[in-house]
Amino acid sequence: MTENSPTFAGPRPSAHFRRSVVLGGLGAAGRLFAELLRADGAVTLVDRRSGETPPGMSLLVADACQPDAPLRAELNRADAVLVALPESAGIAAVEAIAAHLPPGALLAETSSVKSAIAEALSRLAGRHDLEAAGVNPMFAPGLGFPGRPVLFARIRDGQRCRRLETLIEHSGARLVPVSVEGHDRLTAALQVATHASVLAFGNALRLLGEDAAELTAAAPPPHRTMLALLARIVTGTPEVYRDIQMAHPHASDARAALAKSLAQLDAVSTGPPDRFDALLEDLSAWLGPARDQLAADCADLFARLASRRPFDCTP
Repeated sequence: MTENSPTFAGPRPSAHFRRSVVLGGLGAAGRLFAELLRADGAVTLVDRRSGETPPGMSLLVADACQPDAPLRAELNRADAVLVALPESAGIAAVEAIAAHLPPGALLAETSSVKSAIAEALSRLAGRHDLEAAGVNPMFAPGLGFPGRPVLFARIRDGQRCRRLETLIEHSGARLVPVSVEGHDRLTAALQVATHASVLAFGNALRLLGEDAAELTAAAPPPHRTMLALLARIVTGTPEVYRDIQMAHPHASDARAALAKSLAQLDAVSTGPPDRFDALLEDLSAWLGPARDQLAADCADLFARLASRRPFDCTP
Protein backbone atom coordinates (compact mmCIF):
# COMPACT_ATOMS: atom_id res chain seq x y z
CA MET A 1 0.00 0.00 0.00
CA THR A 2 1.04 3.60 -0.45
CA GLU A 3 1.00 6.05 2.44
CA ASN A 4 -2.28 7.48 1.12
CA SER A 5 -3.99 4.11 0.78
CA PRO A 6 -6.80 3.15 3.18
CA THR A 7 -6.23 0.33 5.63
CA PHE A 8 -8.41 -2.77 5.21
CA ALA A 9 -9.00 -5.50 7.74
CA GLY A 10 -10.99 -8.70 8.07
CA PRO A 11 -11.57 -11.68 5.77
CA ARG A 12 -12.11 -11.26 2.07
CA PRO A 13 -15.75 -11.40 0.94
CA SER A 14 -17.21 -13.88 -1.53
CA ALA A 15 -16.21 -14.00 -5.18
CA HIS A 16 -19.45 -12.32 -6.26
CA PHE A 17 -19.38 -8.69 -7.30
CA ARG A 18 -21.64 -7.01 -4.78
CA ARG A 19 -20.35 -3.59 -5.83
CA SER A 20 -18.72 -2.88 -9.20
CA VAL A 21 -17.30 0.27 -10.79
CA VAL A 22 -17.02 0.72 -14.56
CA LEU A 23 -14.63 3.43 -15.74
CA GLY A 24 -15.75 4.83 -19.08
CA GLY A 25 -19.18 3.55 -18.16
CA LEU A 26 -21.13 5.63 -20.68
CA GLY A 27 -19.20 4.21 -23.63
CA ALA A 28 -20.45 1.21 -25.59
CA ALA A 29 -18.01 -1.27 -24.02
CA GLY A 30 -18.62 0.18 -20.57
CA ARG A 31 -22.37 -0.27 -20.87
CA LEU A 32 -21.95 -3.82 -22.17
CA PHE A 33 -19.93 -4.92 -19.15
CA ALA A 34 -21.98 -2.86 -16.70
CA GLU A 35 -25.06 -4.88 -17.68
CA LEU A 36 -23.04 -8.06 -17.16
CA LEU A 37 -21.81 -7.05 -13.70
CA ARG A 38 -25.28 -5.93 -12.63
CA ALA A 39 -26.23 -9.61 -12.47
CA ASP A 40 -24.23 -9.77 -9.23
CA GLY A 41 -24.94 -6.44 -7.52
CA ALA A 42 -24.78 -2.66 -7.62
CA VAL A 43 -22.92 -0.97 -10.48
CA THR A 44 -21.55 2.57 -10.57
CA LEU A 45 -20.64 4.05 -13.92
CA VAL A 46 -17.80 6.57 -13.93
CA ASP A 47 -17.40 8.97 -16.83
CA ARG A 48 -16.05 12.46 -17.45
CA ARG A 49 -19.36 13.46 -19.00
CA SER A 50 -22.91 13.21 -17.80
CA GLY A 51 -25.49 11.23 -19.70
CA GLU A 52 -28.43 8.89 -19.50
CA THR A 53 -27.83 6.20 -16.91
CA PRO A 54 -29.22 2.70 -17.53
CA PRO A 55 -31.89 1.59 -15.06
CA GLY A 56 -30.57 0.12 -11.86
CA MET A 57 -27.18 1.83 -12.06
CA SER A 58 -25.72 5.05 -10.72
CA LEU A 59 -23.45 7.57 -12.46
CA LEU A 60 -20.48 9.39 -10.97
CA VAL A 61 -19.03 12.20 -13.10
CA ALA A 62 -15.30 12.09 -12.44
CA ASP A 63 -11.88 11.75 -14.07
CA ALA A 64 -10.59 8.21 -13.56
CA CYS A 65 -7.01 9.38 -14.13
CA GLN A 66 -7.32 11.92 -11.29
CA PRO A 67 -9.72 10.32 -8.80
CA ASP A 68 -11.42 12.81 -6.50
CA ALA A 69 -12.80 12.05 -3.02
CA PRO A 70 -16.19 10.65 -4.17
CA LEU A 71 -14.52 8.36 -6.69
CA ARG A 72 -11.91 7.20 -4.17
CA ALA A 73 -14.73 6.37 -1.74
CA GLU A 74 -16.49 4.33 -4.42
CA LEU A 75 -13.27 2.49 -5.24
CA ASN A 76 -12.60 1.74 -1.56
CA ARG A 77 -15.67 -0.50 -1.40
CA ALA A 78 -15.59 -2.04 -4.87
CA ASP A 79 -15.32 -5.77 -5.47
CA ALA A 80 -14.51 -5.18 -9.14
CA VAL A 81 -13.38 -2.26 -11.28
CA LEU A 82 -13.59 -2.59 -15.03
CA VAL A 83 -11.61 -0.10 -17.13
CA ALA A 84 -13.36 0.49 -20.47
CA LEU A 85 -11.10 3.28 -21.73
CA PRO A 86 -8.69 3.71 -24.68
CA GLU A 87 -5.31 2.14 -23.98
CA SER A 88 -3.35 5.27 -23.03
CA ALA A 89 -6.11 6.55 -20.74
CA GLY A 90 -6.60 3.04 -19.40
CA ILE A 91 -2.98 2.74 -18.31
CA ALA A 92 -3.12 6.14 -16.62
CA ALA A 93 -6.37 5.17 -14.88
CA VAL A 94 -5.11 1.87 -13.45
CA GLU A 95 -1.98 3.64 -12.19
CA ALA A 96 -4.18 6.22 -10.46
CA ILE A 97 -6.81 3.95 -8.90
CA ALA A 98 -5.09 0.70 -7.90
CA ALA A 99 -4.01 1.93 -4.47
CA HIS A 100 -7.60 2.78 -3.58
CA LEU A 101 -9.02 -0.73 -4.06
CA PRO A 102 -9.45 -3.23 -1.22
CA PRO A 103 -7.28 -6.37 -1.24
CA GLY A 104 -8.75 -9.13 -3.36
CA ALA A 105 -10.70 -6.81 -5.64
CA LEU A 106 -10.61 -7.48 -9.37
CA LEU A 107 -9.11 -4.88 -11.69
CA ALA A 108 -9.98 -5.70 -15.31
CA GLU A 109 -9.64 -3.85 -18.62
CA THR A 110 -11.09 -4.13 -22.13
CA SER A 111 -8.42 -2.67 -24.44
CA SER A 112 -7.77 -4.20 -27.85
CA VAL A 113 -3.99 -4.33 -27.21
CA LYS A 114 -2.89 -5.97 -23.97
CA SER A 115 0.89 -5.94 -23.66
CA ALA A 116 1.47 -2.49 -22.14
CA ILE A 117 -1.61 -2.29 -19.93
CA ALA A 118 -1.14 -5.89 -18.78
CA GLU A 119 2.37 -5.02 -17.57
CA ALA A 120 0.91 -2.19 -15.50
CA LEU A 121 -1.88 -4.39 -14.17
CA SER A 122 0.49 -7.18 -13.20
CA ARG A 123 2.80 -4.81 -11.35
CA LEU A 124 0.01 -2.96 -9.53
CA ALA A 125 -1.98 -6.10 -8.71
CA GLY A 126 1.07 -7.62 -7.06
CA ARG A 127 1.81 -4.44 -5.11
CA HIS A 128 -1.77 -3.96 -3.84
CA ASP A 129 -2.89 -7.60 -3.56
CA LEU A 130 -5.47 -7.42 -6.35
CA GLU A 131 -6.67 -9.81 -8.99
CA ALA A 132 -6.30 -8.66 -12.60
CA ALA A 133 -7.61 -9.66 -16.00
CA GLY A 134 -7.71 -8.49 -19.60
CA VAL A 135 -10.97 -8.92 -21.50
CA ASN A 136 -11.67 -8.24 -25.18
CA PRO A 137 -15.12 -8.73 -26.75
CA MET A 138 -14.47 -9.54 -30.40
CA PHE A 139 -17.59 -7.77 -31.64
CA ALA A 140 -19.26 -4.38 -31.62
CA PRO A 141 -20.68 -3.96 -28.09
CA GLY A 142 -24.14 -3.11 -29.42
CA LEU A 143 -24.49 -6.67 -30.74
CA GLY A 144 -24.51 -8.15 -27.23
CA PHE A 145 -22.80 -11.23 -25.79
CA PRO A 146 -24.91 -14.22 -26.94
CA GLY A 147 -23.05 -16.45 -29.37
CA ARG A 148 -20.05 -14.13 -29.69
CA PRO A 149 -16.38 -14.68 -28.72
CA VAL A 150 -14.72 -12.92 -25.78
CA LEU A 151 -10.95 -13.20 -25.30
CA PHE A 152 -9.96 -13.50 -21.63
CA ALA A 153 -6.43 -13.24 -20.22
CA ARG A 154 -5.84 -13.97 -16.53
CA ILE A 155 -3.12 -11.57 -15.44
CA ARG A 156 -3.27 -12.23 -11.67
CA ASP A 157 -5.63 -15.09 -11.11
CA GLY A 158 -8.11 -15.67 -8.32
CA GLN A 159 -11.72 -16.34 -7.43
CA ARG A 160 -12.98 -13.08 -8.87
CA CYS A 161 -11.25 -13.65 -12.20
CA ARG A 162 -13.13 -16.94 -12.31
CA ARG A 163 -16.37 -15.20 -11.35
CA LEU A 164 -16.04 -12.77 -14.27
CA GLU A 165 -15.40 -15.71 -16.59
CA THR A 166 -18.55 -17.38 -15.25
CA LEU A 167 -20.67 -14.28 -15.84
CA ILE A 168 -19.38 -14.01 -19.41
CA GLU A 169 -20.19 -17.66 -20.09
CA HIS A 170 -23.65 -17.31 -18.50
CA SER A 171 -24.32 -14.37 -20.85
CA GLY A 172 -24.18 -16.82 -23.76
CA ALA A 173 -20.79 -15.63 -25.02
CA ARG A 174 -17.99 -17.97 -26.08
CA LEU A 175 -15.12 -17.48 -23.64
CA VAL A 176 -11.71 -17.90 -25.30
CA PRO A 177 -8.84 -18.14 -22.76
CA VAL A 178 -5.58 -16.58 -23.99
CA SER A 179 -2.25 -15.40 -22.62
CA VAL A 180 -1.38 -11.71 -22.92
CA GLU A 181 1.16 -12.52 -25.62
CA GLY A 182 -1.28 -14.86 -27.35
CA HIS A 183 -3.97 -12.19 -27.27
CA ASP A 184 -1.87 -9.64 -29.15
CA ARG A 185 -0.65 -12.22 -31.66
CA LEU A 186 -4.21 -13.40 -32.27
CA THR A 187 -5.73 -9.93 -32.62
CA ALA A 188 -3.07 -8.98 -35.16
CA ALA A 189 -4.67 -11.56 -37.41
CA LEU A 190 -8.28 -11.18 -36.27
CA GLN A 191 -8.42 -7.38 -36.28
CA VAL A 192 -5.37 -5.71 -37.85
CA ALA A 193 -5.19 -7.93 -40.93
CA THR A 194 -8.96 -8.10 -41.36
CA HIS A 195 -9.57 -4.36 -41.12
CA ALA A 196 -6.52 -3.57 -43.24
CA SER A 197 -7.78 -5.95 -45.94
CA VAL A 198 -11.20 -4.30 -46.03
CA LEU A 199 -9.78 -0.78 -46.03
CA ALA A 200 -7.31 -1.65 -48.78
CA PHE A 201 -10.14 -3.22 -50.81
CA GLY A 202 -12.19 -0.04 -50.56
CA ASN A 203 -9.25 2.19 -51.35
CA ALA A 204 -8.39 0.03 -54.38
CA LEU A 205 -11.91 0.56 -55.77
CA ARG A 206 -11.54 4.29 -55.20
CA LEU A 207 -8.15 4.34 -56.95
CA LEU A 208 -9.66 2.42 -59.86
CA GLY A 209 -12.12 5.28 -60.25
CA GLU A 210 -15.19 3.08 -59.84
CA ASP A 211 -18.57 4.51 -58.84
CA ALA A 212 -19.77 3.12 -55.49
CA ALA A 213 -23.46 3.27 -56.43
CA GLU A 214 -22.86 1.43 -59.70
CA LEU A 215 -20.79 -1.24 -57.96
CA THR A 216 -23.41 -1.68 -55.28
CA ALA A 217 -26.21 -2.15 -57.80
CA ALA A 218 -24.27 -4.78 -59.74
CA ALA A 219 -22.43 -6.46 -56.83
CA PRO A 220 -22.40 -10.27 -56.65
CA PRO A 221 -22.54 -11.69 -53.09
CA PRO A 222 -18.76 -11.67 -52.35
CA HIS A 223 -18.34 -8.07 -53.49
CA ARG A 224 -21.49 -6.96 -51.68
CA THR A 225 -20.21 -8.59 -48.50
CA MET A 226 -16.90 -6.75 -48.79
CA LEU A 227 -18.72 -3.45 -49.43
CA ALA A 228 -20.86 -4.12 -46.36
CA LEU A 229 -17.74 -4.68 -44.26
CA LEU A 230 -16.25 -1.47 -45.59
CA ALA A 231 -19.45 0.44 -44.78
CA ARG A 232 -19.41 -0.97 -41.24
CA ILE A 233 -15.89 0.28 -40.65
CA VAL A 234 -16.34 3.77 -42.10
CA THR A 235 -19.59 4.31 -40.17
CA GLY A 236 -17.99 3.14 -36.93
CA THR A 237 -15.89 5.01 -34.38
CA PRO A 238 -12.65 6.14 -36.10
CA GLU A 239 -10.62 5.91 -32.89
CA VAL A 240 -11.33 2.18 -32.57
CA TYR A 241 -9.98 1.32 -36.01
CA ARG A 242 -7.14 3.85 -35.80
CA ASP A 243 -5.91 2.39 -32.51
CA ILE A 244 -5.96 -1.12 -33.97
CA GLN A 245 -3.83 -0.08 -36.96
CA MET A 246 -1.52 2.37 -35.16
CA ALA A 247 -1.16 1.12 -31.57
CA HIS A 248 -1.02 -2.64 -32.05
CA PRO A 249 2.53 -3.94 -31.53
CA HIS A 250 2.17 -6.41 -34.42
CA ALA A 251 0.28 -4.14 -36.83
CA SER A 252 3.22 -3.55 -39.18
CA ASP A 253 3.91 -7.29 -39.40
CA ALA A 254 0.26 -8.00 -40.24
CA ARG A 255 0.15 -5.39 -43.00
CA ALA A 256 3.53 -6.55 -44.33
CA ALA A 257 2.11 -10.08 -44.58
CA LEU A 258 -0.84 -8.71 -46.55
CA ALA A 259 1.47 -6.85 -48.92
CA LYS A 260 3.61 -9.98 -49.37
CA SER A 261 0.50 -12.05 -50.04
CA LEU A 262 -0.67 -9.65 -52.76
CA ALA A 263 2.75 -9.80 -54.37
CA GLN A 264 2.64 -13.61 -54.33
CA LEU A 265 -0.87 -13.57 -55.81
CA ASP A 266 0.31 -11.26 -58.57
CA ALA A 267 3.20 -13.61 -59.29
CA VAL A 268 1.10 -16.77 -59.50
CA SER A 269 -1.59 -15.01 -61.54
CA THR A 270 0.90 -14.21 -64.29
CA GLY A 271 2.55 -17.64 -64.29
CA PRO A 272 1.51 -21.15 -65.30
CA PRO A 273 -2.08 -22.12 -64.29
CA ASP A 274 -0.86 -24.91 -62.01
CA ARG A 275 0.80 -22.36 -59.72
CA PHE A 276 -2.56 -20.67 -59.10
CA ASP A 277 -4.21 -24.06 -58.52
CA ALA A 278 -1.46 -24.95 -56.05
CA LEU A 279 -2.11 -21.74 -54.09
CA LEU A 280 -5.79 -22.65 -53.73
CA GLU A 281 -4.83 -26.17 -52.64
CA ASP A 282 -2.44 -24.79 -50.04
CA LEU A 283 -5.13 -22.49 -48.63
CA SER A 284 -7.67 -25.32 -48.60
CA ALA A 285 -5.26 -27.49 -46.62
CA TRP A 286 -4.55 -24.61 -44.22
CA LEU A 287 -8.26 -24.24 -43.43
CA GLY A 288 -8.28 -27.88 -42.39
CA PRO A 289 -11.38 -29.33 -40.68
CA ALA A 290 -13.01 -25.88 -40.50
CA ARG A 291 -13.15 -25.56 -44.30
CA ASP A 292 -16.50 -27.24 -44.94
CA GLN A 293 -18.29 -25.49 -42.08
CA LEU A 294 -16.93 -22.12 -43.20
CA ALA A 295 -18.06 -22.81 -46.77
CA ALA A 296 -21.53 -23.61 -45.43
CA ASP A 297 -21.50 -20.39 -43.40
CA CYS A 298 -20.69 -18.45 -46.55
CA ALA A 299 -23.49 -20.14 -48.49
CA ASP A 300 -25.91 -19.27 -45.69
CA LEU A 301 -24.72 -15.66 -45.67
CA PHE A 302 -25.10 -15.34 -49.41
CA ALA A 303 -28.61 -16.83 -49.24
CA ARG A 304 -29.55 -14.22 -46.66
CA LEU A 305 -28.16 -11.47 -48.88
CA ALA A 306 -30.21 -12.74 -51.83
CA SER A 307 -33.38 -12.46 -49.75
CA ARG A 308 -32.80 -8.78 -49.06
CA ARG A 309 -34.55 -6.14 -51.15
CA PRO A 310 -32.56 -4.78 -54.10
CA PHE A 311 -30.46 -1.67 -53.61
CA ASP A 312 -31.94 1.65 -54.61
CA CYS A 313 -28.91 3.63 -55.77
CA THR A 314 -30.80 6.60 -57.20
CA PRO A 315 -29.59 9.97 -55.88
